[in-house]
Amino acid sequence: MKDLTSSIESLGKKADGLIKAYRDHTERIAQLESDKEKLGLKVEGLNHELGRLREENKVLRMASAIKGDEDRVSESKRRISQLVREIDKCIALLND
Repeated sequence: MKDLTSSIESLGKKADGLIKAYRDHTERIAQLESDKEKLGLKVEGLNHELGRLREENKVLRMASAIKGDEDRVSESKRRISQLVREIDKCIALLND
């Protein structure tokens, strides 16, 4: 009978340990999911900032090209032609 009682007590302790481990892991999973969501929002914000900075860089390059340096006259013409083509494409899409 003592063996049965000690076996039951041992199983009870193991079950308690498993329940505690389960709760600990559940809390850890919840924390990791929260961290994942926060990092996802941070990545989204950084991607937005990267897009803004790329657009700003594009504008600054265009302004520099239009500035009128003798070395950049052909670059300025090329950029203006590119912009005119983009505008023409937009107008064509609006007309469709």
